[in-house]
Amino acid sequence: MRKVLTNRFLETVKADAKRQDIRDASFPGFGVRVTSNGRKTFYLSYRWGLEQRHPALGTYPIVSLAKAREKAVEILRLVDEGVDPLAQRRRAITSVEDAVADFIRSYARPRNKSWREAERILNREVVEAYGPRDIRSITKADILDIVDAATERGALYQANRIHAHIRKFLNWCAQRGIIDANPILGISAPTRERARDRVLDEDEVARVVKAAKAEPFPFGPFVLLLLATAQRRGELAEMRWSQIDREAAIWEIPAHLAKNGKPNTVPLSPFALRVLDTVPRFDGCDLVFTTNRRTPVSGFSKMLRRISEVSDTSNWRLHDLRRTAASGMAKAGVAPHVVEKVLNHISGEISGVAAVYNRYGYIDEKRATLDSWGSILDALA
Repeated sequence: MRKVLTNRFLETVKADAKRQDIRDASFPGFGVRVTSNGRKTFYLSYRWGLEQRHPALGTYPIVSLAKAREKAVEILRLVDEGVDPLAQRRRAITSVEDAVADFIRSYARPRNKSWREAERILNREVVEAYGPRDIRSITKADILDIVDAATERGALYQANRIHAHIRKFLNWCAQRGIIDANPILGISAPTRERARDRVLDEDEVARVVKAAKAEPFPFGPFVLLLLATAQRRGELAEMRWSQIDREAAIWEIPAHLAKNGKPNTVPLSPFALRVLDTVPRFDGCDLVFTTNRRTPVSGFSKMLRRISEVSDTSNWRLHDLRRTAASGMAKAGVAPHVVEKVLNHISGEISGVAAVYNRYGYIDEKRATLDSWGSILDALA
């Protein structure tokens, strides 16, 4: 979408979808990215050598339209003079907002599949509180204010996530010389976490399956396939039709989408194939679970509350379905190393030197296991 950007337009514009890029018709390459929660971020698209770059220029109204245009003009001036704006920008970083944007762009995004979560937390907790401030002025008390606020509202585990993301961000700033002293040193995580061990019993699984069957696309089939395949939520959300061989009844998860970076061949049981048959397929869209044909499905928390209420179950998360499936396979007598292969774990029964030399895929064992588990789900439902 192209539009002449004005202050009046920026005050009223809303995203038509989850995220919308609006390019300035009067300034090539300059634009604003509007998200569904109302956040408006200026950006500039330009080329440096063979690299296409899209640096963020600040968030409106913290950064005005005029100021963002000034930043864009300065970047293009440097490019015209043969000076790398990125290197220049790193030397010129002073504000918290600029430091967070550079951290996400140059560190989190290339290295972490869940970089959007880091971006969301840092923008909400750090940028909204201290965005225009000089990053070198942030103190230990400022960090404690953020973490303590999450603790006081009872979000103990979320406070740990906030602490972890801020620590990684400030460590990066210290390594780059953006700050001389790291204010988070000496601040420990707010609470000690215990590993979750929630496993749904057979009666709960039966009720969840029935509730999921009554839930329309995309979330009903999504929950059923989580149970049927025992794969991770993020991997299933990124499922593509091109990864599915219907005739061979397999789903190939590529390495770049797997959490551990290891590709995984997942046999699809008759139960799983019947679920897939209920999923609509959109023309020109390869995503299996999507509502806008552009991005994977999201908004799991509301769905989880809805299915929990309908199934009269509580205190479980979507990842607990993976643990429940693994426990059900073990209860049915499946060998631990086969369960590990189904889960695509690289630890457990086959690890270390054995994992290096044992390249057998266990595809037949995995198929028998998932077929058997699918029959159990059928029986429970």
